[in-house]
Amino acid sequence: MENESKHLHSASAAGSRRVQRAYDLALIVTALALPFSNFLMSQGAFLLALAWGLDRWYNGPIFRGRSWKFWKSQPILWAIVGLFFWQLIGQLWTDDLVQGWRSLRIQLPLLAFPLMLITGRWEQHRGLELTQHTLAFSVIAACIGALWSGSSNPEAVEARDWSPFISHIRFSLIIAFILSWWLLRAFQTRHLKAWGIVIVITILGTAFIWKTASITGAILLPLSASGAFALSRLEHSIKAHHHSLSKAAQKWGLAIVFGGSCVAMLAGASLWPRYPDVTALKVATANGENYLHYPNRCMRENNHHVWTSIAWGELSEAWNERSSVSFEGDDRRGQELRMTLLRYLTSLNLTKDQAGVFALDKSDIDRIESGVPTILEVNHDGLMRRWDIVKFEVWNALDGGNPSGHSLMQRFLFLQNAFYVFQNQPVLGVGTGDVPTAIAASYSEHSSPLATQFRLRPHNQYITFLISGGPLSMLLWMTILVALIAVSRSAFSDYPFKVAVLACLIIAISCITEDTLETQAGVTFSGFLIGLLGRRVTP
Repeated sequence: MENESKHLHSASAAGSRRVQRAYDLALIVTALALPFSNFLMSQGAFLLALAWGLDRWYNGPIFRGRSWKFWKSQPILWAIVGLFFWQLIGQLWTDDLVQGWRSLRIQLPLLAFPLMLITGRWEQHRGLELTQHTLAFSVIAACIGALWSGSSNPEAVEARDWSPFISHIRFSLIIAFILSWWLLRAFQTRHLKAWGIVIVITILGTAFIWKTASITGAILLPLSASGAFALSRLEHSIKAHHHSLSKAAQKWGLAIVFGGSCVAMLAGASLWPRYPDVTALKVATANGENYLHYPNRCMRENNHHVWTSIAWGELSEAWNERSSVSFEGDDRRGQELRMTLLRYLTSLNLTKDQAGVFALDKSDIDRIESGVPTILEVNHDGLMRRWDIVKFEVWNALDGGNPSGHSLMQRFLFLQNAFYVFQNQPVLGVGTGDVPTAIAASYSEHSSPLATQFRLRPHNQYITFLISGGPLSMLLWMTILVALIAVSRSAFSDYPFKVAVLACLIIAISCITEDTLETQAGVTFSGFLIGLLGRRVTP
């Protein structure tokens, strides 16, 4: 009898080890896949489902075998199930059922990863260790691959093409998270290995974000790093002087707010419109044609005003003399050539007249014909060039220009249009599958100035939930994010609270500027982190 008992115990232990190894493999594959491949992400989810099945086989029922105490301690899981169920019900008032099922399929990782990882029986500490190391390795490898691919290309590479694996915006989220996670570990342990990994990820991640001109990454990288620093300092204050927690929180909070405010003010000062003083400008060209000045227009190129010192007659004649591309035609990018010429001359601080055109060399003429609107496109790259474009978009909008194709400014019209859609269906939303058609119809109904190809979704996950499933969908998603960090530290002492705060920060901010859950990379990243960090296990 005793031998039989030992045999059963040994078999049970062996089964538990197999289950743990299966979960380990799923976590490793998913972490490896996140910066590289949507296909591999699917394989990670498949392996996790197999591990979940093995868990049921060796350890008994997943659901019936758990106590009510466990279930009531998992608010994240309940909120996720509620959100997915509500989206499923939204099919009842959806006209485009095919699109509805497609949307549900895309968002399936948001349900699958938390469901399996929260209910699965695996060692969370071990899983976090494996994921942290594997994700650091894969991010470093992906950064090296992306930077090598872009730099070895003999032709000029567009900013977003520096990310050959997944979207550069999604990858920047992953970089920000893994950097802040390792930075938190470095502050806590002070180990050289942790600091070494932080330095490598910082250098490669910053280079990648610079080359891909990801403003999202440029914001989240320092913000998440500041969050890691603040969390570590708060922990230190708690251990050293428990009574000074409130003062420490205020100090570091104010420091972060002050730093962010300084950056915001510098950005605002750079974008602030400055209008030309026409009284200080020449009245006529050397050939006698009167200049046109537009004092109510603020657009600048390379810090020079575009709408000053323009002699249209001389400009047209001189250009047609130097180029076979008509002054009244389009450049090779489909832009009005005269506007490309105007901006390019301004960027070189040349007058927009015969003298200015004749001062251009052959390479300048070739660039203008090909659609290069400013010398800054040649001299600047990465984030610096992206900031040039942001300034142009803002000033163009202030001058009354059309925002079509302008990444920043057209987002305001995306949100405005989404608000119109919400006004029509403020309670239940338009339905899970009718978001694209409702958005398109609203653009047409309100005669949007955006060209058809730029009439896009809100680029805000909260608003997308609001118009698809009404306020309840948005509130459920916000509940998931809040529940990720609203945890009693005394009741759940092993909960990875600080890492969860970093994950919540990155996911929540990304959802302000992107439909994060509408792409496989974004929804897998979010679902994986929520499941990995969201399980609450009582001591």
